[in-house]
Amino acid sequence: MPQSLFGAGLQRLAAAMTAREKLQGVYASNIANADTPNYRADMRTFADFLAEKKHSATMAKTHPNHLSAHTSPSLVGSVFQRNDVASRMDGNTVDTQHEMTAMAENQMMHELNMQILKGRLSGLASAIKEGGR
Repeated sequence: MPQSLFGAGLQRLAAAMTAREKLQGVYASNIANADTPNYRADMRTFADFLAEKKHSATMAKTHPNHLSAHTSPSLVGSVFQRNDVASRMDGNTVDTQHEMTAMAENQMMHELNMQILKGRLSGLASAIKEGGR
């Protein structure tokens, strides 16, 4: 089975990459709506997306007789809004400087994650090459 070949470490890296990509979308959406009156900034974090990814992975239906993975309709696709942030006169809560800083940090973490993933795959490729000698 391919999962045993790559191990849980690569699965965690893949989940982290997906979470980083989703988080980048949150920051981009917040920045895009910085001038939208009454827009409440989405405050989801990397941990939220990673937990969501881990939950969906552990709740997979692997046999037709298994119960379906139940997800609460109130949580699926929900947007967490910042209520603790002071809103401007137009009701918008986006802090563009904060969002840009967080977006840059997330991008750096995504690149670091990618380097780790490349290193793991490179090590696996080396093992395959050496095994063929």
